[in-house]
Amino acid sequence: MQHLDPETLALLALGEHPGDVSTDADRAHLGACAACSTELSVLSEVSQVASTVTGADVLVPPDPAVWQRIHAELGLRDVGPEDPRSEPVGPPADDEDRRLTVVGGRGRSASARRQRRLLPWVSVAAAAALVVGVAGGVLWERREATPAEVTLASASLDALPAWPEASGQARLQESADGLRQVVVDLDTAATAGGYREVWLLADDLSGLVSLGVLEGVEGRFDVPAGLDVSRFSLVDVSQEPLDGDPGHSGDSIVRGALGAAS
Repeated sequence: MQHLDPETLALLALGEHPGDVSTDADRAHLGACAACSTELSVLSEVSQVASTVTGADVLVPPDPAVWQRIHAELGLRDVGPEDPRSEPVGPPADDEDRRLTVVGGRGRSASARRQRRLLPWVSVAAAAALVVGVAGGVLWERREATPAEVTLASASLDALPAWPEASGQARLQESADGLRQVVVDLDTAATAGGYREVWLLADDLSGLVSLGVLEGVEGRFDVPAGLDVSRFSLVDVSQEPLDGDPGHSGDSIVRGALGAAS
């Protein structure tokens, strides 16, 4: 089976009109060939990532190893380790051409013809490597530019009398976009016939806010916007019966006060 030319796939991935870069037979083949369809899908994803580059992004050139792998895959001449892009790939110089064996006075050597056939592959491979390098560099720079979550406070969760073997930890974290979350890690097995719920209680126990149901032993819960966590600083995990009552059952498993993170 004759697959689509790599240059055609690259142009389609870059958004060229199918009628301008492919024939009816090409498009019929693409619809029936899983290999070509997969290759086009991969190239299209890379192209879409690269299209998100903005003036605020810092572009990072591909690693020299990328070019070395392309060079090895295509069987080109050896290059120095300093920069595989420094040596142009192309047909032999004129004086070298004159030393080639000519068949019937008209033909070039097989080596020269092979190099010329490789040129479209080199162009496509180099373009793909550049797109991958740019996309990878952009993603790396964005990841580096995005601050990690900050832990604002933490708490040791101590057992209440009915649950003497229980313990846990809690953290109040804030993301780069200002979202606050309480992360709870509870060290006690779940019991049958109910569920566990996470709360923020006022320091004087005059009020409480439910953050959600704890499934398993660890959970992450959004803190309502505007909630004063300096007042609602007690993290509480309760055992709740399946009775349809949204209020606190009064059966707390662990509780602890959020304090400055260590």
